[in-house]
Amino acid sequence: MLPGEAARIAGNEGEARAARAYASYAETLRAYQAVDFDDLIALPVRLLETQPALREKWQNRLRYLLVDEYQDTNAGQYALLRLLAGQRAAFTAVGDDDQSIYGWRGADLANLRGLPRDYPNLRLIKLEQNYRSTARILQAANALIANNEKLFDKSLWSELGPGDPITVSACPDQEREAESVVMKLQAHRFEHRGRFSDYAILYRGNFQARAVEEFLRKQRVPYRLSGGQSFFDKSEIRDIAAHLRLLANTDDDPAFIRAVSTPRRGVGSSTLQALGEYAGERHLPLFTAAFEEGFAQRVQARQLAPLLEFAAFVRRLQQRAEHAPAASVLDELLAGIAYEDWLRTQDDARTARSRLENVRELCDWLGRKAAEEGKTLLAVTQGIALMSMIEKDEVDADAVQLSTLHAAKGLEFKHVFLIGVEEGVLPHREAQAENRLEEERRLMYVGITRAQRSLHLSYAERRLQGRQVMPSEASRFIGEMGRADLRFVGRGSDGVPDRAGGAQRLAALRAMLGEAR
Repeated sequence: MLPGEAARIAGNEGEARAARAYASYAETLRAYQAVDFDDLIALPVRLLETQPALREKWQNRLRYLLVDEYQDTNAGQYALLRLLAGQRAAFTAVGDDDQSIYGWRGADLANLRGLPRDYPNLRLIKLEQNYRSTARILQAANALIANNEKLFDKSLWSELGPGDPITVSACPDQEREAESVVMKLQAHRFEHRGRFSDYAILYRGNFQARAVEEFLRKQRVPYRLSGGQSFFDKSEIRDIAAHLRLLANTDDDPAFIRAVSTPRRGVGSSTLQALGEYAGERHLPLFTAAFEEGFAQRVQARQLAPLLEFAAFVRRLQQRAEHAPAASVLDELLAGIAYEDWLRTQDDARTARSRLENVRELCDWLGRKAAEEGKTLLAVTQGIALMSMIEKDEVDADAVQLSTLHAAKGLEFKHVFLIGVEEGVLPHREAQAENRLEEERRLMYVGITRAQRSLHLSYAERRLQGRQVMPSEASRFIGEMGRADLRFVGRGSDGVPDRAGGAQRLAALRAMLGEAR
């Protein structure tokens, strides 16, 4: 057998194995997509209910059960626990009714409520000593959650000392709020010689992260984001950022490849491959290599023309970006690459509008920033778009943590900034309409108790909703925390409703009226 034939046969076998592997993967994927995940609980529950021998077998095999985060279980999981525990009921359930925040995905607090009823001999052990937070943080958390109906009364306490007062800041709008938080974080870190990883910025919804990310990048503060996608990681933002990076530095090969291929400009993969090979031989950046006569000899004229047209477009924009207002250059960039039209060909109308809105937000921000600082688009781009951020796989990276409150559950940080603590955001307006205020209060409680040493709350007095700026007010939850451990910064506490104090005064007034009768 000739070596070439052996290679061909080996290649065919490899292709066959790959085809079989792909077919197996596709079958698994189809099966996965067809699963009703409620059946993953419903099926074993039905089996154990209808098959006594099977039920007894598993009850004897799993003689002791431990269920963690019990407040996050659903009705099917509770039924499964009862069937497996049986008459022996040798199980331990660890849970906290004050941290039940996943009702929107099926978690049922009734599971905790039903334990004393279904297991009269249940032994309740309260873990009230907190080893994480200072006394002031816990007192505020206790005062807040006391406004909820309680399943199991408890009061957290700590031996870590009183700690710093909790600060509350009123800010004119969300942009100023983000700027204030980042500046205070920087100052606090400098004063206490801390690490970036000591700090977390928490919020109710992912939409609140964008303004914070902008100011973190402006101050070159490394950060990691969980519980959602970074604004700067969205594909449409990366598309525009690639063009901006190329304007700032034509030697940036990854930016060149993304910019020339998104949107497509008639430059095919074979042309880019030929350009890459030529650039590698000559040790040149791709952009520079595109203009060389040697490369022109390797491709056909119809391949070269769109590539040179793109390169000429970049050079024209570079010249404009050195002198013209940033906003006008950005408009010219978007028009020149017909990005809006391209988005409409890629996505449905709703998705295309959302992605275009993100691009406009980026361009508005860059244009506004350049005007405020008296800089050109190139200067702004070099300061922001070229910033090298922390890699996502660096688990121990020294970076500020940005997270939604839901994603932060179970975590802890030395210093926490909780932003957007205002009516309509926290508590969320939809939760208020759907009578889920107690779950929103538990979400606030989770946010407060993530902090170990210091807690900083902030809210905006005006917030952009869609394209309208709407007035907003401090969350009722701030007033419910009690004022003894709060220190109001800036505009003071005039706009913060004293919900707890108001309730106490109302109760006293009712008692006086009762005595008068």
